[in-house]
Amino acid sequence: MLLTCEHKHLSRAVVLVGRAISTRTTMPILANVLLETRKDGVKLVATDLDHGIQTTIPATVTRGGAVTLPARLLGEIVANLPDAPVQIRAAENGREVELQCQRVTYALVGMPASDFPVVPEPSAATVVSLEAGTLRVMMRQTAFAVSTDETRVFLTGLYLVLDGTEIRLVATDGGRLALRTARLATPAAQNAGVIVPARTMNELVRALTGYDGVVDVAIAENQVMFAFGDTRMVSRLIPGPFPNYQQVIPQGYKQRIVVSTEALLGAVRRVAITARDSANVVRLVTRGTELTLSSHTPEYGRAEETLEVQSEGETVATAFNARYLMECLGVVETAEVAVELTGPLSPGAVRPVGQPEYVYVLAPVRVAA
Repeated sequence: MLLTCEHKHLSRAVVLVGRAISTRTTMPILANVLLETRKDGVKLVATDLDHGIQTTIPATVTRGGAVTLPARLLGEIVANLPDAPVQIRAAENGREVELQCQRVTYALVGMPASDFPVVPEPSAATVVSLEAGTLRVMMRQTAFAVSTDETRVFLTGLYLVLDGTEIRLVATDGGRLALRTARLATPAAQNAGVIVPARTMNELVRALTGYDGVVDVAIAENQVMFAFGDTRMVSRLIPGPFPNYQQVIPQGYKQRIVVSTEALLGAVRRVAITARDSANVVRLVTRGTELTLSSHTPEYGRAEETLEVQSEGETVATAFNARYLMECLGVVETAEVAVELTGPLSPGAVRPVGQPEYVYVLAPVRVAA
């Protein structure tokens, strides 16, 4: 194999596919990146068998072939090369690989491409296409609510729902739920509901940085593939039914409080400084047009702040986990939010004013009177 490519293209590709590498693998070949020539380029592939990323970059190919190189070593080398054309030469046996850039030469030890596992791709056709920008926003407003509890693996992913001209992303950890909906320019080829690992979705968003085109989604029985530009990301789906999230979302309220998003976020952040108990409890109570937020822990003291709000309905005093509330307010894109309460021990809902596509539900924290 003999090829020459631009450093900027190689650097981007190595970083991108390197995110699929697992640090806990017991198979040495899975710590490597596959480089395989194409007619006018070179394809780079990495996988941990559950998650795979491949991308193709332009290259001048003098002699075709394939080789694998240690991902971490290759990444460190490429990151420190000058911004100049890079030549990669590999012997037939795939063991000796020479990488040259200007006056820098590396002689590396590779592994045969024949030992690299095949990264399967869903055989199904594209079921939906959506704008990368839309997907980034949907992820930003939901992914933080995914569970990290591996004993409930079905909550460690995002529920991707396709329903006609609507796409939904849902995330929950049992104590809160985030739902973001978007309209599709073209209806999905089929309705579907699948659980995509949070890691896959987070890597997808990182890979989409600076990309403003369309993302094509293909779904097979136990796999999903995201295709954009010259890049493909393939992942196994998480098995098992996702909870009935629609039942969790309150359909009404006893009290609705409309408040400045920025003001509420700032107040929660300040009051939370003395909320040093296990649940980071911040209490909320509205009297007339004033919302009072407070926290109290015997070891640290108390804090209180009052905000001007618009309120309707009966007064409901409740308490929430401060971090859960701040994480939601930090991704709201509207100037005002509505906090809808149904009871002191019933779930509350946060809805951006003027953006019905997003709702965040959080369970209250039981506190002593």
